[in-house]
Amino acid sequence: MDTLQEIVHLLDRYKVRQIEVLTNTSDGKENRYFECYTGMRDGRWNSDEEMAEYFGFQPGSKAFTRFRNEVKKRLQNSLLFIDTSLPEFNDYNRAAIALTQQWAIAKVLMHRGARRAFVEMAEQILKTAIHFEFVPLVEEVLRMLITAILPFPQHNRDYHRYLEMLEEYQAAHDAEKKVWHAANTLIWPLVARKGHAAEFVAPIREQVELLRPLAQRYPYTVLQSYFRSIEMYGYIFSNKWESALAIAKDSRNFFNAKSGKPVYYALKFAQLESACLVMLNCYEEARALCRSSMTMLTEGIAMWFKFWEMETVAAFQQGAYEDAWHFVKDARKHPRFGCISSMDQESWRMYYGYLCLMSRLDILHLQTREKSETEKFRLNSWLNDLPLYSQDKRGANIPVLILQTLFLLTEKRYPEFEKRTEALRKYRQRNLQAESMHVRTDCFMHLLESISKNQYQLKRITKEAEKWLEKMRMSPTNILDYSYELEIVPYETQWAWALDVIRKND
Repeated sequence: MDTLQEIVHLLDRYKVRQIEVLTNTSDGKENRYFECYTGMRDGRWNSDEEMAEYFGFQPGSKAFTRFRNEVKKRLQNSLLFIDTSLPEFNDYNRAAIALTQQWAIAKVLMHRGARRAFVEMAEQILKTAIHFEFVPLVEEVLRMLITAILPFPQHNRDYHRYLEMLEEYQAAHDAEKKVWHAANTLIWPLVARKGHAAEFVAPIREQVELLRPLAQRYPYTVLQSYFRSIEMYGYIFSNKWESALAIAKDSRNFFNAKSGKPVYYALKFAQLESACLVMLNCYEEARALCRSSMTMLTEGIAMWFKFWEMETVAAFQQGAYEDAWHFVKDARKHPRFGCISSMDQESWRMYYGYLCLMSRLDILHLQTREKSETEKFRLNSWLNDLPLYSQDKRGANIPVLILQTLFLLTEKRYPEFEKRTEALRKYRQRNLQAESMHVRTDCFMHLLESISKNQYQLKRITKEAEKWLEKMRMSPTNILDYSYELEIVPYETQWAWALDVIRKND
C-alpha cells in the first residue's frame, strides 16, 4: 500500500495528461486517426496525396502535415500498449518488450523521488532480466538499485550482494561489447561484399582464439550468438562446410536448450544451417529444416519469408522445379509479400524469371493455364521490376545479366545476344576477380561468350567449353558469393540448356 500510495501522490503532484493513443475518442466512435492506421495497414492508399484527399485535406498543406504528425505521435504512444499475449510473441521477445516498458516506468519513479516504489519494481525487473540474460539491462538495473537502497538500512545485505553481482555482469557486458565489435568490424562487412579475399581468413581465426576464453566464461545469449557467428564464418570463408554445419547445429541446439527460449537466435543459426546444407547438396534436409523453422514464426514476417526463400533455393538446386514454381507463385500472391524488403521481393521476381525460361525450354512442366501465364513473360518488363538487382555491381545483378542472355539465345535474337555477351565480357573484366572470387561465374560467362565466338557451331563450342567446365568443377562454392543466389540453377545445368538450344536451332 505504501508504494502504491507513493505513486498516486506522485501522479497527483505532476498533472497526468490525457494519453493520446490511436483508440482514444471523445464520442466513443472510431476516430480518423485509427481509420488512418487501418487504412495504411490495409494498403488503402498508394501515396500521401491519395490519403490527404480521402480525409479532406489539400495534399502538401500544413493541415495535412499536422494530421500526419498527430497520427505518428499516436502510433508511437500506442507502442506502449502492444498486446504481447498474441501468439506472434514468444517468451523471449515478450519479456524484452515488457522489461523495456517496466524499466522506463521504474526510472521515472527514481527520478521523481519515489525510491521505495522504484526498488520494489527494479528488483522484479532484475530477476526477469537475469532469467532472460539481458546483460546490459542487468548491469544498468544493478547500478541504479545500489544507489537507491543506500538510504535504507534494511537493504544492507542486498547492497553487498548487488555489488558482487554488478562486478560480474559489468565484466560480462564488457566481454559482450568486445565480441560485438569483432563481429561488426570483421565479419559483417565481408558478408555484405558478396565476395572475400583469402587473406581475411587468418585474422578471423586469430580473433576467434582471442575471444574464445570470453565465450567459455560467459554463456549469455547475445555474446554466444556473436562469437559462434564469427567462429562459423571462419569455416565458411575457408569452404569447410562440414565444420560450419556442425557449429550451426550445435548453436541451434544451444539456444533451444536455454530456459529463456531465445527463439530468434536459434532460428538465426537454423538459417545458416540450411544454407550449409544446400552447399553440401543435402537438399531434402535443408527443406525440412526450413519448413519446421517456419512453424515457429508468425506467418508473413521477414524471417518467415527468408526460410520460405531458402526452401525455394533448395528446390531449384535439387531440380524440383515444379515445387519451386508453386513456392514462387504462392509467395508473390501472399498478402504480406509487399511488407518484405524491396530486395527480397526482387529475389522472388528473379526466381519467377528463371522459371519462365524453364517453361519455354520445356524443362518445367506446367498445366495449360500456368503454361500460358509463363508465355506472357516479357524480358523488358521483368528487367524494369528489378531496379535494385540490376544496379547492384557487387554480384546481385549477375543472375539478371545471365538470364537476359539466355532468353535472347532461346528467342534466336542473335544480334542482341552478341551485344549482351560482349557486355558480359566487359562486366567480367571490370567487376570479377577470376582467381579470388566469383570463379564459377567468371567461367560461366566465358562459356556464354564462346557461343558467338565459335559462330554457334556446336562441336567447336563444346571443345572450347571443356577447359572452363573443368575449372568450374575444381572451384569450391562460396557462401559469400551467395552461390545459391547467383546460380539460381547450377551453372553446369544452365550450360546444358544453352547447348540444347543451340542444337535445336541448328
